[in-house]
Amino acid sequence: MEKKRIKNSRYITGIDGIRTLAVIGVIFYHLMPSALPGGYLGVPILLVISGYLVTDLLRQEWQQNDKISVLKFYTRRLKRLYPSLVTVLVVSTAYITLFQRNLLNNLRGSVVSSLLYVNNWWQIDHGLSYFDRFGNESPFTHLWTMAVEGQNYLIWPILFILLVKFVKRKDRIFYILSIGALLSAIGMAIGFYPRERIQPEFTMEQIHVFFRSLLGMLWHLFGLVLV
Repeated sequence: MEKKRIKNSRYITGIDGIRTLAVIGVIFYHLMPSALPGGYLGVPILLVISGYLVTDLLRQEWQQNDKISVLKFYTRRLKRLYPSLVTVLVVSTAYITLFQRNLLNNLRGSVVSSLLYVNNWWQIDHGLSYFDRFGNESPFTHLWTMAVEGQNYLIWPILFILLVKFVKRKDRIFYILSIGALLSAIGMAIGFYPRERIQPEFTMEQIHVFFRSLLGMLWHLFGLVLV
């Protein structure tokens, strides 16, 4: 039987503040991109916070039970994310079909790729970019972020288990993740050509998964616990 979460966990209100600022930045970027050109950076901030919290939950489960139920983790993530995703897709598809049929182009591909959490790769394959959203009227362009989240939720628990089971030492895990984050950043810098239709926002998930993991591990290294 699984134990309860650590009783002395504490909640950090500052994270809510960071989330709020990130969301405000993204909203203003969509409404007034020229006034706040860097507002889109709220998206990677939210991704990092999300992964940081998930990493700490995985750490707590391992610390208390000496194991992590990957299947239960996947189930919890799906229950948390899928209802809202399906609702958005159904309502948006119905509206487009009834009132904006000019947006029906590639609708099936957008919906299916979003449901399978591969929308970011689907957009890359079709030469689309989040930064070209004013020329691309698809209401599903922003769902690349959900795809990144889904892919990280799929990969990170398995990688986390391998690290804590076989590497074990926290300092070595930290160094491995640091090197991974650095190599990912270098790879992105080398492969990014601003004048070409390369989507940097879709290729950042490797950096996010390593960076968010680093934050969770740093928290653990300093003996702090987060709910």
